[in-house]
Amino acid sequence: MGKGVCINFRCTFTRNTFIDDYANFNGMTIAGEGRVGIGQYFHSGRDCHLITSFHNYDTGSRIPYGPHEDIHRNIDIGDFVWFGDRITVLGGVKIGEGAVIQAGAVVVGDIPAMAVAGGNPAQVFKYRDQSHFDQLKQRGLFF
Repeated sequence: MGKGVCINFRCTFTRNTFIDDYANFNGMTIAGEGRVGIGQYFHSGRDCHLITSFHNYDTGSRIPYGPHEDIHRNIDIGDFVWFGDRITVLGGVKIGEGAVIQAGAVVVGDIPAMAVAGGNPAQVFKYRDQSHFDQLKQRGLFF
């Protein structure tokens, strides 16, 4: 865990969770055995879920899935990412620097840097102003 991390409401992290400096959490549950990397100045809304392990229903040894045959996938979240309330992110996803994820979104695929995405499944519907973002970043104006 990095310096200046703020946990405002109940959070559950796994041993495979790595948090950079000044991340801010308002209620998050991370489940599974995949690695989760969270960048600096990350900010979450309430009741967010990151899920990194899935039952192997496709080639498992039993129906509906085999015991102890889970699939583990990593999640990588870049610097300055902002999650709204009740976000779900599934394993295998990368979210780029400065992305904003709208409340209630279910993120099942990569979200590029500076994108604003929402929905189920989450889709990019616009991009942040890169030059304004860069100016604020260069001046060290972080929340």
